[in-house]
Amino acid sequence: MMLEGENVGLPAPATPPTAGFAVGTVLKDTYRIVRPLAEGGCGEVYLAAHTRLPGAFAVKILQRRLTRDREALARFRQEAEITSTLRHPHIVQVFDFNVTDEGGVPYLVMELLEGVPLADVARSGGPLEPRRAINIIEQIAQALHAAHERGVVHRDLKPENVMLLSVGGIEDFVKVLDFGISQASWRTRVTENTDRVSGTPQYMAPEQAQGLREQIDHRTDQFSLAAIAYTLFTGHEPFSGDDPIAVLYQVVHHHPPVPTEANPSLGSAVSDAIVRGLAKESADRFADVLEFAAALRAAVDATTGAQPSGALQVASLVETTEPIAAPPGAETRRLIRRVRRKNAVPRRILAFTFAAGLGALAWFHPATRGPTRAAWQQLAVEVHAAIGHLRGDGSAASVPGR
Repeated sequence: MMLEGENVGLPAPATPPTAGFAVGTVLKDTYRIVRPLAEGGCGEVYLAAHTRLPGAFAVKILQRRLTRDREALARFRQEAEITSTLRHPHIVQVFDFNVTDEGGVPYLVMELLEGVPLADVARSGGPLEPRRAINIIEQIAQALHAAHERGVVHRDLKPENVMLLSVGGIEDFVKVLDFGISQASWRTRVTENTDRVSGTPQYMAPEQAQGLREQIDHRTDQFSLAAIAYTLFTGHEPFSGDDPIAVLYQVVHHHPPVPTEANPSLGSAVSDAIVRGLAKESADRFADVLEFAAALRAAVDATTGAQPSGALQVASLVETTEPIAAPPGAETRRLIRRVRRKNAVPRRILAFTFAAGLGALAWFHPATRGPTRAAWQQLAVEVHAAIGHLRGDGSAASVPGR
């Protein structure tokens, strides 16, 4: 049995890629590679600048060794297609997908996230303060709910695939990443190796751990979110073992210690909400992730004495990123000027043609024949000059009668 779902999220420090794009490479005349950001088992991530617009982006490529792997290619494109449809403040945005001219290496362009993975925060030692933990869980729930409404199940939710940003004075602003093994009801399912279980054992729902693909739905992600909540509220992952197989056995057959055993300061209501989210049978979990988050919020508020926060609110996101390459908009302004110059000549020729029609009528009138002849010759000179400018050679053909 093989496990997949290794994280290649943004932009955690990592060893620079050993193979991929050289600094300065320009992809499709649009994205200039600035420097490597991270490398994982399946992909590499680079910092890139737009050649015509200010701002920075993250470019993710598939490892070259996988470009001949049909399933890997299908999953990479699936990540781009699915994520690009999920326009939500708490889901990373994907702007573009393409392949390089040389070698046909696929890449996708995402928003640049400057923050820390939730995994780093979870590993920092001990449980998080309950109100901080529930704020993070609520935002993840919002992102998942938006995906579920679109018929998308993430299937690999874990702390490594959640980034915490500081944006517009908002701390711990969540971004959910990596929909590479997600499942969409409206998209043809990627053919999978029957011996492969997709996901990460410590955060995988029992139905997913057993490979019961037909039973995987939005409640599968709820189990993963409850496992993250368990980790944040207790400081320990709910399932552990000497190897992935042992962890999967725990997920399917054993219940983790109740959260109040791992962290006695938690109230029983908080513990009960997490335990229900981790129910072995999906029918025993909450109806959806928002209901789970709401129950957990109510329990935290009751335990800490905080005022009930009411319905979940999606925070607004306004990002400002300093340009990395050329001065802001310089290339764009030059491009617009070139387009205007090219469009100006055809409009002048059209005007000349209209004037020529009026001139032809005047030519046959005895009273205006003399002045019209002179105007006609001048018009012919200007038309020939405009045509020469349109050709770009600066030439003007000779005009009969001059």
